[in-house]
Amino acid sequence: MAQFILTLNRQVDRPNGFHLDKGFECRINIAMVGIKSDNLFGNSRCKEALITQLKFQGIDLPKTDILYNSKGPWNIKMV
Repeated sequence: MAQFILTLNRQVDRPNGFHLDKGFECRINIAMVGIKSDNLFGNSRCKEALITQLKFQGIDLPKTDILYNSKGPWNIKMV
């Protein structure tokens, strides 16, 4: 099982009032072989698991949001 620490590298504000501060951190576990920091986002095999775990940690946004679809807003550390 691959474990990651995702840390926001910028402040996030959405029109619906959703806000996260820069530095927000969450732990993600992906139970798939071959998932690494560079292929965590954009990998269709783990997208649903990633979305589910982020929602569990308070990030509940549309599936098309950049927080779910790009590593750009995140600093990713594999632990």
